[in-house]
Amino acid sequence: MEAIQSADARAARRTHVLSFEGGRDPVHEGPRSYEKPVRDRRELTQYTCDVNPSDCRVLATQIDVRIDKETQVPGRAWCAERPRALVAIIHGLGEHSGRYGALADALVDHRFSVVSLDLPGHGEAVGPRGHAKSWAMLRDLVVPAMFTVTRGMPGQPPDLPIVLLGHSMGGLLALDYALAHPKTILGLVLSAPAVRSAPPPGWKRTLASIAHSLTPSAGFSNGLDASGISRDPEVLKAREEDPLVHNKISPSLYFGLEEARKRVMIEVRRLAVPTLILQGAADRVVNPSGALELNGLAPHGMARLITYRDGYHEVFNDLARDQAIQDLLGWLDAILVV
Repeated sequence: MEAIQSADARAARRTHVLSFEGGRDPVHEGPRSYEKPVRDRRELTQYTCDVNPSDCRVLATQIDVRIDKETQVPGRAWCAERPRALVAIIHGLGEHSGRYGALADALVDHRFSVVSLDLPGHGEAVGPRGHAKSWAMLRDLVVPAMFTVTRGMPGQPPDLPIVLLGHSMGGLLALDYALAHPKTILGLVLSAPAVRSAPPPGWKRTLASIAHSLTPSAGFSNGLDASGISRDPEVLKAREEDPLVHNKISPSLYFGLEEARKRVMIEVRRLAVPTLILQGAADRVVNPSGALELNGLAPHGMARLITYRDGYHEVFNDLARDQAIQDLLGWLDAILVV
């Protein structure tokens, strides 16, 4: 099966699209959701599974979430039968929720429902590429919105325990959320969290600072080395051909990310959520030392670090993906038993 499916195959996989909006949820501090049908969006549904050469088995329900009056983001929900928990996935910089279909397959097979949203400025979300109004909006509104969107879907209990899984920038965002709202989630999974990386050249930071004061939504190259994503050439090819992937970051998002990095490395000492950290030892996108540092700073017994020898940035799309998924499933089983 080709990594990016034909138009006929994509059409056969198309499912209904839902929209969610509303007031604040008292439990998870996010939008209260209700179901509202909207028109089918072909450009969203055709990229449900485009990263793994093998076709995804679980159909995704397409969703829309209205975050506030100005922000609406699309996403996907993969619903398990008799789910044990909800795994909410935050994607990394420049990618989108559709790249997690293969991981969702494995989770659904083990009775975990899965949800993921395209962050503002990413995937099918409207607006300048790589731009978010503020980091606080991502942490305090977009992340908790994922926890409520499956409510009301057939067979999905309203009180499922929640595990937050973030990759790269999404890992930093997930950690920042867990430190701010620890009582709302059962567990935290950080895949190559972007807590340490090489600083940009001084001239580029100066330019970004000037742009931040004048045009905070302007897009600059994020400098990501795509060849360091995975050792699997088919994954690299699929990512390169994916029209929803970009290499942009706005000054607003960049400075929000940098401030979050400094904050979490101080506050991680009070981490109160069981945490699994997965890190490729040969990661060239983020510095693997960041994962080691997080593990060392977290309270004793609160975090577990697993590294993958010669592993690249995306552990769930790299050559050791099967082992990474098994490590994740084993850890999930353990925290659900406790």
